[in-house]
Amino acid sequence: MIAAMESGQRYELILLDILMPLITGMDAAKEIRQFNQDIKIIFLTSSTEFAVEAYSVGAYYYAIKPIWKEKLFILLDKVISEMETTLGKSFLIKSNTGLTRVFINRLEFAEVNGRTILYHLTNGSVIEATGSMTELEKLLSDNVCFIKPHRSYIINMEHIDTLSQREVKMQSLALVPISKANYPTVKSAYINFSFME
Repeated sequence: MIAAMESGQRYELILLDILMPLITGMDAAKEIRQFNQDIKIIFLTSSTEFAVEAYSVGAYYYAIKPIWKEKLFILLDKVISEMETTLGKSFLIKSNTGLTRVFINRLEFAEVNGRTILYHLTNGSVIEATGSMTELEKLLSDNVCFIKPHRSYIINMEHIDTLSQREVKMQSLALVPISKANYPTVKSAYINFSFME
């Protein structure tokens, strides 16, 4: 997990045991905090010994085993609800690394190539998943901040830096093409969206 974080993988929530074979959960949490102060860390452990120290690494919760499935689900629902309050709405995608929660306000744009969708996030990471443009449009249809400038792209208008007739420059400096036919619609939608904010 630490190696994945070093290579740019991003997590919102991590469940750790204190007593693990190669590294203690406490040491892992300290390393995690070097990469990200915002990750919610929940300790699930049979040891009460580190309960006080857990809060020094900003643990969200310290649960003593055995923990019943129902209690765990209630805890996870609470964490996700708090995260959605803070970060806004989200959706789950089945990525190549498993189920991944994507927060709407962190999705800069999505690019579809065949049956592959690349979700470009504001932190620079890219999540690869399987799906079609139709599925992506359906997934994002409730959110007024998304527009389709080109048959292969959907962009989050919250993250537009510059709009021109041929392309959209995103805040990350990524360039997304605009088809000639879609330019008037994109321009109008972006102007309307800008006045809504």
